[in-house]
Amino acid sequence: MRVGIIGLINHDTIFMAGGRRIQDLGGILYNTTVMADLVGEGDALYPISRIGTDCYDAMRAMLDLRPVVSNRGIRVSQTGTSRNRIRYDEDLEKVEQLTNHIGPIPFEQIEPFLDLDALLVNFIVGDDISLETMAAVREKTTGLLYLDVHNLCLGIDAEGYRRKRAPEDWQRWIEMFDVVQMNEVEARLLAGTAGAGEQAGGPGGLGGPLDSEDDFIVFGRSVIALGPSVCVITRGPLGPVTVYRKDREPEAFVIPSEPVRDVVDTTGCGDAFAAGFVVEYAATKDPVGATRLANRVASLNCTVAGLPEPGTFSGVRS
Repeated sequence: MRVGIIGLINHDTIFMAGGRRIQDLGGILYNTTVMADLVGEGDALYPISRIGTDCYDAMRAMLDLRPVVSNRGIRVSQTGTSRNRIRYDEDLEKVEQLTNHIGPIPFEQIEPFLDLDALLVNFIVGDDISLETMAAVREKTTGLLYLDVHNLCLGIDAEGYRRKRAPEDWQRWIEMFDVVQMNEVEARLLAGTAGAGEQAGGPGGLGGPLDSEDDFIVFGRSVIALGPSVCVITRGPLGPVTVYRKDREPEAFVIPSEPVRDVVDTTGCGDAFAAGFVVEYAATKDPVGATRLANRVASLNCTVAGLPEPGTFSGVRS
């Protein structure tokens, strides 16, 4: 199995509850490091990203510990590394501020990897890849295309703070992918629902709240009607809702989240979920089995602060 992971690599400064501060690389390295524990010795991972010289050596030291990872898809950014400050408010909601906004990944950097078995696109900044570039990738790629909506639903204000919003062209993004992942906040934004401090979904929104399990299933059906075979809505502690086509008919699969005794850090849990889902689904095309594995991986990730050490997830798939 050969998998490409498209998106930016951040330098994160995470302010934890209780005053602890963690500084580490992040972005698609969360996908990459988790996935490296889940694949086999004959598999290969290709992060396709941009990073500045200020963080390049630290990234190389991290990836060199994982022989299945190749760095040949990573280019040096002349404007440095994307930097992100993350803190959690009193409701444990993530507040993010981007302090160095670098440009998107061009098509020519992605083009050598269009023959891979799967490409995972994860929006770390929100404009990691342009719509035009994604359309060119969709036209020419031969493998599975997986979208983690993630920060496609975050705008950036003048001070770099990330603000929830649904892009007007979100349906155009989704129709180009085989599998689409989002969390419950992103689902509500795309459905046209506005909670406190959130903007409505705008054109194409479905309207009405997404509260119950059935609401999320109905929205998942509307997503796969746009073209994807699978839509996964992760929903945090409530557990994922997976809607998929089976013999051209929509099916739904819902499971609770795995119990976690001590939650240390929720940063990267969606990325860990995507890593687990891509690995299992690319191998089996079974959305139910892929959801089960992804759920276990994401729950384990909650017990890890920052990026995981090599081998953290090695036994999860067995």
